Amino acid sequence: MPHTFLLRPEAWSVHGRFFDARYRLQSVRGKLQVRHEPQIWAIQGCLELVDSKERLELACSVAPSNGGAAASWSWVHPILGKLDGACELAGRRMFSSFRSQDGRHAGQATFTQKTDRAYLAEGELRRQGAIVCSWELALRLAPRSAFQL
Repeated sequence: MPHTFLLRPEAWSVHGRFFDARYRLQSVRGKLQVRHEPQIWAIQGCLELVDSKERLELACSVAPSNGGAAASWSWVHPILGKLDGACELAGRRMFSSFRSQDGRHAGQATFTQKTDRAYLAEGELRRQGAIVCSWELALRLAPRSAFQL
């Protein structure tokens, strides 16, 4: 089954769980829109921590490799600054690792394809080796009329 997240311009709904460094749980919901331009792809959207009402706006630029199964990406986080990362496809998984430009923060995320319309995204963010937060998110392909960013 070919990958659909990131590799096709689509809209995705997001629901799941977020854990802080003290393992306190919050529900997460949101939406993502993947867009493809000739030289760069973009992931835009927002995630909301339901209990605290905190929102995180996403605007990630992805530079796909020519014909390969890898890409580099960057995102400017409002607190951490610029994060640079790389992702690579391996079977039904997409592995991504990232690091802040100052080197204090790093993390990883794994996107496991469940169907052509669903993924499980699991990951963690660390500060100088200690876990800051982790997440488990279900991504579902949204109907084309569901939302536009």
